[in-house]
Amino acid sequence: MAMAVPASTLLLPLLLATLAGTPFVAAESDGQALVLRSGSPLQRIAAALRGAVTEEPRRLQGGCRATAMRLMPPPALKGYQQCFQDKLSENSTHDWSVPGAELDAQVDCWCQHNLTHTIQEYQCCDHADLYPMCTVNCEPDCNSDLAKTCISECPSMCFESSEYIVSEGLCKSCDWVKCWPALKCLTKYAQLRIENRTVNQTCHETRFTNGAQLGKYWQCWKDAPKHSSHWAVLSSVVHCVCREGMIEHTRAQSCCDSILYGGGVCDLQCMSEAACSTQEAQTCIHTCQSRCTSYEMAPSKDCMSYCLEKNAPCRKFAACRPPMLAGHVCDDGRWPEASSGCCSMNQTNGRPGQLLGCPRLCDTQHIWRLDGGRSIPWWSRWQPGPGIVAQCTCKGCPTSSSEAVLKLDRTVSDGIWDNGQMMLVDIARRQGLLHGPNRRMQELMVMRNDRILEVLKGTEQPDRANSFLIAQINDEYTERISEAAKSFGDDGYMLTHNDAELEAAAEKETKNSIVYFITTAGGCTIAIVAAIACATRVIMRRRKATPIIQFGNNNEVVIGNPVGEGATTVSGTPVTGAPVTVSAPTKGSRDTPQELS
Repeated sequence: MAMAVPASTLLLPLLLATLAGTPFVAAESDGQALVLRSGSPLQRIAAALRGAVTEEPRRLQGGCRATAMRLMPPPALKGYQQCFQDKLSENSTHDWSVPGAELDAQVDCWCQHNLTHTIQEYQCCDHADLYPMCTVNCEPDCNSDLAKTCISECPSMCFESSEYIVSEGLCKSCDWVKCWPALKCLTKYAQLRIENRTVNQTCHETRFTNGAQLGKYWQCWKDAPKHSSHWAVLSSVVHCVCREGMIEHTRAQSCCDSILYGGGVCDLQCMSEAACSTQEAQTCIHTCQSRCTSYEMAPSKDCMSYCLEKNAPCRKFAACRPPMLAGHVCDDGRWPEASSGCCSMNQTNGRPGQLLGCPRLCDTQHIWRLDGGRSIPWWSRWQPGPGIVAQCTCKGCPTSSSEAVLKLDRTVSDGIWDNGQMMLVDIARRQGLLHGPNRRMQELMVMRNDRILEVLKGTEQPDRANSFLIAQINDEYTERISEAAKSFGDDGYMLTHNDAELEAAAEKETKNSIVYFITTAGGCTIAIVAAIACATRVIMRRRKATPIIQFGNNNEVVIGNPVGEGATTVSGTPVTGAPVTVSAPTKGSRDTPQELS
């Protein structure tokens, strides 16, 4: 007996991967093939069939007019689509709990509207969305050899390989292309096995999606706090599953073994309020809040081993209500939403509508989307109504209105100049200025800074609403500075001249610079020459001739100073006079006068 392998063992890795925003992709799991449903019903069938056929898939014929058929559908195609939608309705008599119920519904509607003939006319039988539906036999002989062979080689659960985990070798010998003409015989045999209880019922999808429990779960999950940590993301799902009776609902519709509809939900362990109020539970909840912070894009190893893995010590307490934590106030003084952690604020550009996000004074902001349907089970993070489920993880934010006022004043006063300069460079780069911000841009930035500082000086205690006014002033001057970058260009003059005028002005400026250089150099040279000439003339005037005194004709030789008047001399006897200083330089020394004795 071919049975579906329970999917409960995959709950934790599948649920955690999808809740953390990580797409789950699996080709094998412990030797068992896993195929996840994607695309339209016919696309899923074609993909499954091509995966089972060993030969090359048939190529698309060049004459298929598929686009025209979608834009202007013929009556047969519109009738087929309406027929299939009717079978999906809540009051439909079609039994969706039979393996292959989806294929059976498609074949019934296909044959009811004789769609094979229409598709052949459009030459689209080999199209990827339709192949091999044209080969189906609407009234097959289920006693034929082909039908008996296909019933033996293609067990009923092979129809559900896109939603259930089946044994890898269960459908290995099934040739879907060969067996497609006898498809109705296979679905009829599956119905008999359900009645004989030789195979389990599959998920009754229409009753599951139309159940009141699912709507209540979606509302519970949307309102539950999810933004503060990865633990809160998981806890919001598990808590709402337990609270709104989704485990019982999943079991009642035979969806426990379905990956897409069950996803391991039936094996969840719910906790009572009394158990969740114990010290052990509260310790785990708050510890996991801090260990699994959502500031990180993915849970850390410590978070996984202590909180989120199947055998983690605190894993069972994920069924308790997630705590409502808010560590910051919004710009308008109100507290953020408990479910998302986001603040609702008006747009500063004058456009209608409101924005969701963190306060402007936060150091770190992480705004992310939690819904989207890429989860296991698919409904665990689904948003059926308009809009999205946004989450805001904010760090370093003011925790009170007074703290917000002080941080606003300090941030603007200390950082306004640096902020302005960086903004100027950024705008200049965006506008393609080669020389950076021009003069007009800088003047406008000074005006912006003055107006912002004036806002802060307007009152003795700055109002928290000033942050909105500062944002408006900044938006205004950002636009004006951008316009100045376009109008004034790199040189700071209005770009109203043509290229010839600009070139002539540049050439004239170059000529003037050359004349100025030559004039300056010539003047300096003349001044230097005149200075040298004057210095030479002064030196020459200061030099005087030394007179030469001739001695008289006598026989006396005086050694030393001349003999004074009245001195007695003896003929033939040398007379010694006082030392004589010679003013002229001697050979021994050029600078110091010499004494002769």
